[in-house]
Amino acid sequence: MVEQNENRPIVVGVDDSDAARKALAWAIEEASLRRCSVHAVTVWSVDPATDFVWTPSEQIRKIAEEKLSSTVRLAVQGREHVPPIVERAVEGPPAKALVEAAQEAAMLVVATHRGERLRKALLGSVSASCVRHSNVPVVVVRPEPEGA
Repeated sequence: MVEQNENRPIVVGVDDSDAARKALAWAIEEASLRRCSVHAVTVWSVDPATDFVWTPSEQIRKIAEEKLSSTVRLAVQGREHVPPIVERAVEGPPAKALVEAAQEAAMLVVATHRGERLRKALLGSVSASCVRHSNVPVVVVRPEPEGA
């Protein structure tokens, strides 16, 4: 019996963190086993509260795309088999954008980051929001333990 989501892509959220690089590596391995593609998605937005020197949105998008391409290049370096990888930079709130990008996927892969507990308690985390709102299975890749 052929599984319904056998050829659907694996969507993975990618930023410039070590945890996200680990999630991308996991998604590439899983896609190789499933013989499907990986959709590496980075999310960007214009945040006037942190962008003290106004940066045009087109420039922010371009920087996000360049970081994504660099991260993907490093992730596939030295691999014998690499599944097809589609890179996408999308604008919006991270969790919402990732959940939307994964609507037709086999699964969504996200990383969990270490962070301030208060910030997470007040705002929630991207990974937790993806787990709550995604209509596809979500794999949460944990960061390396501190000192590892």
